[in-house]
Amino acid sequence: MIEIKIKKLIQDLKKNNTSGANELIDDAYEIIKKQLELISDPNRDIKELMIELSKKIIESRPSMATLINFIGYLIHDLETFTKKSLFQRLNNYKKERNKRKKALEQEFLTFLKNFNKKDMKIMLISYSSTIINLLIKLKDYNLEFFVLESMPLLEGNIVAEILSSHFKTNLIIDAAMGKFIDQIDLVLVGIDSILKNGSIINKIGTYPLANLAKENGIDVYAVGDSFKYNLRSHYGEEILIERKPTQEIYNKTIQNKLLKIQNYYFDITPSKYITGIISDLGVLEIQEFLNIIKVNLPIDWFKSFYE
Repeated sequence: MIEIKIKKLIQDLKKNNTSGANELIDDAYEIIKKQLELISDPNRDIKELMIELSKKIIESRPSMATLINFIGYLIHDLETFTKKSLFQRLNNYKKERNKRKKALEQEFLTFLKNFNKKDMKIMLISYSSTIINLLIKLKDYNLEFFVLESMPLLEGNIVAEILSSHFKTNLIIDAAMGKFIDQIDLVLVGIDSILKNGSIINKIGTYPLANLAKENGIDVYAVGDSFKYNLRSHYGEEILIERKPTQEIYNKTIQNKLLKIQNYYFDITPSKYITGIISDLGVLEIQEFLNIIKVNLPIDWFKSFYE
């Protein structure tokens, strides 16, 4: 049985609406670590407990592909579920994640070199720790950023504050993307998850931004590691975009029954608007990425996970 303090941590994970994927994975990592630390016998069979805990963690962020793949990395081929075997897998995960991180950094640098332009104006949307950490290392580039505010939580404010310590940065409202698009050389977007058909789930506003960029002949690259591939989509599950609290965009009492408040954090951008994906697997067109991911990622485990 999952203890109350572990359940509380899972609730905190569910309620966290501001952290990026990497930070949320760190939180999930700590939840599993703390659960294992509560087990006294290192050789006890804890498969039933870990399956229950894994399901609860995934259900806390059901659309988060990275979280599902993190769980898959831990349990997909384990013959025995013990404190000892899972701690070993946890330790290996951090090494593997660092390996993917370094590969992504190298691919991103290669991409920019091939872009053959050191003076660039780049438009960004929402908060992606992956993109931010890659950009602030570009000391040899003269970059200027146009950062969308990213309603309703205004994550763009954080992005603008970080980047403005290194580069000229403009914080603009989401609706102003069209006003500035003719100045832009490149659009970079994060990835919440990549669906089986190559569509990208990311912060709401990504779809119109990618559409606008394509109409203006501007490349749009999605940036993230290969763990962003969505296994729910892979196995044909319906992908639901969760509606968020109405008070975030309308804090009055609704008096008119014909008024419906629609607040969403994410949208789905069709693959035709995305030039390519920059990941630890390379700088690839969408179909290339999909072909490679099915070989590189453990996938089969998820099919039987909920049976």
